[in-house]
Amino acid sequence: MTKKATAKTIPREILDLVRKEFNASEFSTMSRGTGKWSFIPYLQKCLYKFLEDHTEELPTLIVQYPKGPTEDLLRRAFNLKSPPGATKSLRDLLCLFATQSKLDWNTVISTHYSDKYSSLLDQEKQELIPEQSPSPSIDNFANKIAELLLEKLSSKEIEIVKKQMLDEKVDRVNHDELIDNILVPSQNDPNNPEFPPKPFFTPKFPASSTYQIQLPGFKNVWLKDESTNPGGTHKARMAWEVVIKAVRYQIKEISLISSGSAATAIQHFFNLYGVNTTLKVLVDHRMKPEIKKHLIDLGCKLYETDLSEKPLTGKEIKELTDNTTGIDITYREVLDRYNDNYYDWLSYEIINENPEYCFIPFGTGDLFINILIIAEREFNNRIFKHDPRFTGDIDIVSKCNFIGATTHSESTRLDKLFSYHLPSLKDYNDYLESLIANNRIGQASGILELEEEYIEEALDIAKHQNIKCEPSGIAGLALLLQNKNDIPHHAKILIVNTGCTDYSLSSKHK
Repeated sequence: MTKKATAKTIPREILDLVRKEFNASEFSTMSRGTGKWSFIPYLQKCLYKFLEDHTEELPTLIVQYPKGPTEDLLRRAFNLKSPPGATKSLRDLLCLFATQSKLDWNTVISTHYSDKYSSLLDQEKQELIPEQSPSPSIDNFANKIAELLLEKLSSKEIEIVKKQMLDEKVDRVNHDELIDNILVPSQNDPNNPEFPPKPFFTPKFPASSTYQIQLPGFKNVWLKDESTNPGGTHKARMAWEVVIKAVRYQIKEISLISSGSAATAIQHFFNLYGVNTTLKVLVDHRMKPEIKKHLIDLGCKLYETDLSEKPLTGKEIKELTDNTTGIDITYREVLDRYNDNYYDWLSYEIINENPEYCFIPFGTGDLFINILIIAEREFNNRIFKHDPRFTGDIDIVSKCNFIGATTHSESTRLDKLFSYHLPSLKDYNDYLESLIANNRIGQASGILELEEEYIEEALDIAKHQNIKCEPSGIAGLALLLQNKNDIPHHAKILIVNTGCTDYSLSSKHK
């Protein structure tokens, strides 16, 4: 019988490797506390994301740490709580994380510290699936897992493990997930994309076109055109993820603050797929009456307030929309930008173009930040293994200047980009600065205020080249015009057109 794993103290050198990898991740910028434990919650999230990204490679660790190791275990591993130390599985996880899935505990010690820490090697190689049994039964697999856990599993817990492994086995055979007749393709296979979703559309990657446009004074300007998406904007990508979550978790009510585009996209998909979740939309009382009518006709339940008064918490948004059983996704209780990157496919489509300058509308900042997260992730993966969706040149991407176009003017024509309050803006700017400082993106990257006088010129250029857009969607082009004297005219420039909300959907719904 396999011996029960015992805890061992992790040498400082190995803990430093873990911290170094963590500091290179998107989570490190969230950890700015001064206490010695301040980084632990974010390391836990980082490890959870690592496990999610390596599900097929690390099945044992996935089962043992379905939500990542607990904060208590991590404190003990980092000698911040007594008794200190970590079990074999946690030591393996930390070493694999620190070496980008290359080396486990024994291999790290054997490769780098055999002269100092050979006594810490685990003498027994514990294999979850013996080589002579390539196709173990679900029962044997679950029981083997039970032997490896620190504490004995109850019979009920073993049944849960069995079910998890059976579900995983089915998923791997079919490569698709079927949720109440909604088909969800694989998460990152470019040959089996998820958007625009079946059966109403034909999925493809890239999902929208990128083509060259003419701009006086510039030689190499391209447009990423999201106007062809269902609903007319890039928000359709986020809406598809909301549909999946709503159905999977049987969410009855979803609240969000919207200026129109996000609510339109979500409700349109709810209508198409017959999702019985009620979308409760909180809007500013100054919203144009025609947009309010459109949202109501589409099927949204509308609530009005004065959004300028103060920033609203998720709890307050739910209270203002009479949401007692559901969630608020304005601040992503479910759609956390670090856990559900609902613009990840679009982000890959953008960075695969290898631009030197990329201009992106910045409203909530979700798309802009998601692109940066994907760019950083591929920079960190450059030595080991890129995501299969990445076909760009990381040396070019890491020098690309990503520039967000935004406004702080209440009277702006950029209605989809204006927000009275943006609680995450400071965090976004801190993250942006850290990427620049660590040479993950170009030095000219930033979030810039767009002057209104350039909007009309951008719209005129778009009209003459049959680009379907609204002022907010084409803000990137307007910002390029505003800064044309500071941009090399031979550089490859990518403009992201986030599209134009299709307000005719409400009449189609009727």
